[in-house]
Amino acid sequence: MAFLYVLLVLIWSTGFITGKFIVGLIDPNVFLSIRFVLAGLLFLAIALWQRRRFPSLKELPKHIVAGMLMNGFYLGFAYVAIAKGLPAGMMALIGALQPALVTLLAFLLIKEKTSLKGIIGMLVGMVGLLLVVSPALELDMSHGGVSLLTFTLACAAIFALSLGVTYQKMSISSSDIFSSMAVQNLAASVVSIGFMLLLGETLFEVQLESFLLIIWGVLILSGGGVFLMVWLLRKVRASQVSTMLLLAPPLAAVESYFLFNESMTTIQIIGFVITIVGVYFSRTKVSDKSEEKRA
Repeated sequence: MAFLYVLLVLIWSTGFITGKFIVGLIDPNVFLSIRFVLAGLLFLAIALWQRRRFPSLKELPKHIVAGMLMNGFYLGFAYVAIAKGLPAGMMALIGALQPALVTLLAFLLIKEKTSLKGIIGMLVGMVGLLLVVSPALELDMSHGGVSLLTFTLACAAIFALSLGVTYQKMSISSSDIFSSMAVQNLAASVVSIGFMLLLGETLFEVQLESFLLIIWGVLILSGGGVFLMVWLLRKVRASQVSTMLLLAPPLAAVESYFLFNESMTTIQIIGFVITIVGVYFSRTKVSDKSEEKRA
């Protein structure tokens, strides 16, 4: 299981890097629309090939909502907020609240409990992440304030992701994962296409790099990262998976250091270490019996 956590964090962190690579090549929501459509068709082909059972008409709306929330609205709201001037550092800071929000939603909606040690570890991890993003936050804030609308969109993005993650633990968790991912990705594509039309995004440079980024997005980010996240959510606590993802932004900072020659300050390195320590302690289990029943 530890290997899968590491793999999830590694893949999830490359989503931040991919966002930098597509600049000037593909508009964000054009990229997301293509990615979700192709990923949906890929999972659909796998489900048909293996003759997997598809959700019933009664359950279908739940899968559609889950896909729209965790993929479409989360990334759509986040990209719109950034396009309207939200500093990347502030987006990362707001995103750090996601594990706490998932813990609250999971408790309210599915009665999922988290140990005191787990909560403390999660809070420590959030402090570490704050230190990692603090240099970018200070730099971005110096350029002016952020409108209430933009801030609201960012918060809506994190709420959509948190609700989508919690939704994966509800009744749809018993459905076939391949057919479910097909529905969820195609549903997310509808949202992304809507954002693309709303923002008037059309850029797609016909270059080898553009096609390689699309392939990476479909096979690795959606086919690997999101699929693995949904699979893990069916096996362990939602709060545990979300807290692990606190490691993604710090890891992305390390990757940017090597790929884009971006500097890392001492405070960021300290923050990375603190985040690792917090995530380690947050992995304390409440009750193995309750998890075994859900698995």
